[in-house]
Amino acid sequence: MNTFRQENMKNIMRIFESQTGVTLPRNSVLHHSARTAVLTAAVLALFLCATAYAYREFTSLDGDELSLKAVYDGGGVISVAVENNSDKTLHFQNGLKLMRWGSGEELVPMSGDIELSGTEFLPHSKGMMTIDLSNAYDIAALEQPIEDWYYLVLTNNNFIFGQDWMCSINFAEPLAMKTEPNSVSGISDAELSQVEETLRPYFEQVDLTPNTRRTLNAEYAKQVDELLAEFDGTVIASVSPALQLREPNEDAVFDPTFTAEPQRVLTGLHSQPMDWNFKLLATEAEYAQVLSVMMPLKGYRDTFRDMPLYYIFTYEKSVIAENKYAFIYGQLLSFAELESYKVWEDDTYVCYEIHELIYTDLKAHTQEWLKYNTDVLFDNTVWQRVQNVYNYYQGNMNFHNMDISG
Repeated sequence: MNTFRQENMKNIMRIFESQTGVTLPRNSVLHHSARTAVLTAAVLALFLCATAYAYREFTSLDGDELSLKAVYDGGGVISVAVENNSDKTLHFQNGLKLMRWGSGEELVPMSGDIELSGTEFLPHSKGMMTIDLSNAYDIAALEQPIEDWYYLVLTNNNFIFGQDWMCSINFAEPLAMKTEPNSVSGISDAELSQVEETLRPYFEQVDLTPNTRRTLNAEYAKQVDELLAEFDGTVIASVSPALQLREPNEDAVFDPTFTAEPQRVLTGLHSQPMDWNFKLLATEAEYAQVLSVMMPLKGYRDTFRDMPLYYIFTYEKSVIAENKYAFIYGQLLSFAELESYKVWEDDTYVCYEIHELIYTDLKAHTQEWLKYNTDVLFDNTVWQRVQNVYNYYQGNMNFHNMDISG
């Protein structure tokens, strides 16, 4: 192998000086060992400069946090709900890795034409990013049911440690979860009886296959538009402001056997338009903040899947009145009726938690969810975790407005 030429040395020294402000000696009679020492110092300093710069970027090593929730829309297109919980701007690069959970195998694309759009997220913001895999992978093969599932690895800096991010994705209903269309849904007869009669068929069935659920949601959204157009009253849409759930108390214990991380990692809060079985929570344009408990996977106890417990809708306080209505989970509810669901308010917003419109029995809700998530580990310890999270937030659902309090 050829040794470094004098020109290489000059270039490295010039870059080093520009990055550090330190002037290196230009003695032409430097011995080989001295030149090597200078070169080593320069390269090390440049590496440290690059590392320091990386830490100014969005990275988990600097305490930056985000949440990702991916949903397959069909045709190779994935929608990813992103929440940037950091003080830094997050910008995903136009590339990803598609992996299998069970084997850790990476699926090599047929081409490099993976398209990401909506990749920038400002500090303390949330939004949707779209990923199009249709030109890069065999989509028909991906949509074949398997007894495993996939996950994406996204990055904002070339997949280096602390700047790569994972989220699970299913392209088809896993074989272990396969159900027949028109099976009974998780909503009970009591809750279903409160739904507008024309909308009840939508809630009476569960079909998790992407194409079917997309069709059902489109038909439902059209019915909702017709219902609201004919309704003789004023319906107020919910909003999605920068509200953040306050950290649990230091003495809060959700699972005493979980000691590797703070207890708060056993919960999650995400903006979602649908419940766990892909039923729209309100109109197509509205999102609820969904508070979940993290459930461990069989064989991967440090990997979790979130089971929704609470659904919070937020409204602008200035437009709320007793003679106005909200549309939530197939029901038209006056704000007088919603008063008993109120959990938090400030001068600008009011939050209502409405899980009782979806389910009232926690154990039945958990068992129904487990039917479709058979890879989740569930025992008495996990059941106690579910109950502890549920009970804690019954009386501690406090938010703070990021727009005001930071």
